[in-house]
Amino acid sequence: MSLALSGPFDTAQLPRVASAPVTLTVARTVLPGAEDQYLAWADDVIAILRKFHGCLGAGVLLPGPDGGEYQFVFRFVDGLHLREWERSPQRAVLMQRARPFVVSERITRTVGVDEFFELPHRAEPKRSLSARIFTDVAWVYPVAIGSSIVVAPRIAELPIGVRVVISSVLITLVMRLGVGPLRTRLRAKRSL
Repeated sequence: MSLALSGPFDTAQLPRVASAPVTLTVARTVLPGAEDQYLAWADDVIAILRKFHGCLGAGVLLPGPDGGEYQFVFRFVDGLHLREWERSPQRAVLMQRARPFVVSERITRTVGVDEFFELPHRAEPKRSLSARIFTDVAWVYPVAIGSSIVVAPRIAELPIGVRVVISSVLITLVMRLGVGPLRTRLRAKRSL
């Protein structure tokens, strides 16, 4: 069996791939009884990868208590650095060492997943329903007061249905375009 850290690679894609970080996940099934040997090998791979130019990090996720695959995850700054690793003599030696105890492997390559790692900063913290309602009212209240002071006198002569629509549209626009992004930025600063 031929082991590889990534599958076939079309070098014509390099300019497109090269601009974004590349994350590889390699799921490996290890020969029963060779788990300690695999983990020692994985430690060697991680030590070499972390020193390799362009590597952003590497790690191994263990299988669950009922067994399964070991997940080897590593990330390079771009496709060019990944390709350099794939063609390196260090990698060739490591892959040769793994042949006796790796039964199978599956490879997943993901390009440009930076937003995935930023999503937790955009997530709203877990709070009770009453706390969420209170917070939302606290953000909407000043906007509604401002609308009542500035807009209401100017549209007072219009029919009530039209006034409600205009006020609702203005408050919604301010909340979506102004208050929403401000809340997201403040939430991100709190989670740093």
